[in-house]
Amino acid sequence: MINIQTERLNLWLVPLSGLAATAAKDRAAARRIISSKLPEIWFDEAWVSELRLKQWTDDPSYAPWSIRAIVFRETGEIIGNMNCHHVPMPFVLHGSTTVAVEMGYTIFEPWRRRGFAWEAIKGFTCWAAARGLEAMVLSIASSNTASLRLAEKLGAEKIGSKVDDVNGPEDIYFARLMNAA
Repeated sequence: MINIQTERLNLWLVPLSGLAATAAKDRAAARRIISSKLPEIWFDEAWVSELRLKQWTDDPSYAPWSIRAIVFRETGEIIGNMNCHHVPMPFVLHGSTTVAVEMGYTIFEPWRRRGFAWEAIKGFTCWAAARGLEAMVLSIASSNTASLRLAEKLGAEKIGSKVDDVNGPEDIYFARLMNAA
């Protein structure tokens, strides 16, 4: 597996079998495969695991961009997850083309507002920049002040809005990776 380590976190790539167990809401199997410290909240959006499982099996090159468990290294607890919605691809903005992915992330309560999302994104994008990624796209609900502050910290620019079938109205942000050329 391709795992990423930061100062306080491990970003574990969830294997296909872990995605399948999560999608099936087979808690015992998921905990055996991913981690015995997998919290119940992990299963709240099992449909995302089902979607990412299909993407990975349809296109094996998607594998390293799939769901990662965000693990607090000190205790081994799963404190969130992150994933890319697709493989890196050309993205045109203001007449300029960059290689980008749309990213999603969640930090579970009570771990929020401790800088873990920032650390996870920075760790992941550092790894991804070495593989050609230049930018990321984030879709954020206007009521999600923590994610809006994170987007600002990332230097993200609001580029549009949409109504997501699952999450409702969201603003779309574009951020060049700070360590990308």
